[in-house]
Amino acid sequence: LIGSRTTQLRYLDLEECKRRNIKVVNIKADSPVLKKTFSTAEEAIALIFALMRRIPWAFNSIKEGKWERKKYGGNELFGKTIGLIGLGRLGKIVARYSHCFGMKVIAYDPYVGFNAMKKSKVEKTDLQDLLKKSDIVSLHCIYNDSTFGMLKKEHFNSMKKTAVFINTARGEITDEKQLLKALKDRRIAGAALDTLADEDPSGKHLKNNPLVAYAKKNENLIIVPHLGGATSEATERTQIYISELVAKQIKSWEKQ
Repeated sequence: LIGSRTTQLRYLDLEECKRRNIKVVNIKADSPVLKKTFSTAEEAIALIFALMRRIPWAFNSIKEGKWERKKYGGNELFGKTIGLIGLGRLGKIVARYSHCFGMKVIAYDPYVGFNAMKKSKVEKTDLQDLLKKSDIVSLHCIYNDSTFGMLKKEHFNSMKKTAVFINTARGEITDEKQLLKALKDRRIAGAALDTLADEDPSGKHLKNNPLVAYAKKNENLIIVPHLGGATSEATERTQIYISELVAKQIKSWEKQ
C-alpha cells in the first residue's frame, strides 16, 4: 500500500504498482479536504502583489541602505485584467480574490462552460484573446500530457509587454526556455514561479538552471521553492486525511 499526499501521481510508476499488486491511495481532485485548502490560491495572489509592487527588490534595496521610493513604487491591481488559464477549484478561488481587489477576471478553460463562468463573475474567452487582454496571466490548469509544454514562444509573444506571468501549477506546462527569452527580451514585464520543470526534493535541479541564474541578476523574476500547498495548515490537514485513508484501507483488508 502506498499513501500519497498529492492529487497527481505522475512520479509513481502506476503500471509497476499494478503488476506488484500495490494499492495506491491519494487525494482526489473532488476530495472534501481540498475544499478547505486555499494555500496555493493565496500564494498566487501573494506572488502577484510581490511582482506588481516590486516588493522583493525594494527590500533588497533597503538591506543595501537605500531608500528608493520612486524606483520601486510599482503598480496597482485595481482596474487591471487578470486572465486565468484554468478555472477549476483554485482558479475559482483566485477569481474571487481578484474581484475583491477590483480586477476584471477573464478565463480560458475548455472544460468549463459559459454559464458556469458567468456564475463566478468570470468572462469566458479563448487562450489567445486572454493573453492579449490580460495585465496578469495566472496558470491554474492540471499538468498532464495535453498541457505539457502548452505555453510556447507564440503565447508569451502574444502577451502585453507590461503584463506579468504567474505559475503556481507546474513548470512543465510552460516552455521555460521561451519564458526566459520573453523576460530577457522584455516581451513581458515579469514572472513569478512557484514551480520549475524537473523538480527534485534535494534542490539539485537549481544547479545550472538558466531561470535561477537570470533571477539572481534581474529584477523581473521571482522563484520560490514550490510553496503553494506547503503551509502548516494545509500540510497537517492533508497528512491527517491521507493517514485516515490508509488506516481505512488496512482495516478493510483485516476484515477480509
